[in-house]
Amino acid sequence: MRRTGTRIFIYLFLCLGLFAIALGTVKAKEAWQAKSWPVAQGRIIQSKVKEARVTNSRIRVARLCLELDYLYLAGDTALEGHRLNAGWQCFASEARINSLLKKYPSGKAVKVYYNPDNPAQSMLEPGLDWSIYFLWGVGLITVSLMWPLIRRKKRRRRELY
Repeated sequence: MRRTGTRIFIYLFLCLGLFAIALGTVKAKEAWQAKSWPVAQGRIIQSKVKEARVTNSRIRVARLCLELDYLYLAGDTALEGHRLNAGWQCFASEARINSLLKKYPSGKAVKVYYNPDNPAQSMLEPGLDWSIYFLWGVGLITVSLMWPLIRRKKRRRRELY
């Protein structure tokens, strides 16, 4: 029974690592493609901070999230966007949030990058973001830690038979 639990644990973490790598790659592809998207003039409707709290009996986590709303014209269509970039919009750093609020105050005119195939998909800052590197890092570390354990288990199983 113990071996089955260990095996499930190892495969679960391996899958989580592979998922993090895949998600980071999908986000990186979008971020890279967004650099060549058409640019429209837009205006920030509202930018504010929302505090997301997760409280549990043992831990308490607070993250600061940027809530960003902007309008832009894609051709003749007025659209609303909410994304800063292809990564996350929540940060642990109050300084980072404050710098983004100063950079994107309500009422400011901005350049909006939008997907020509799906004009409702937009962002203000195309390109790779720290969160993409974070996903890749977590995924690679997890896979590199779990892979030798899987190999060792398979080797032991072969030696038994």
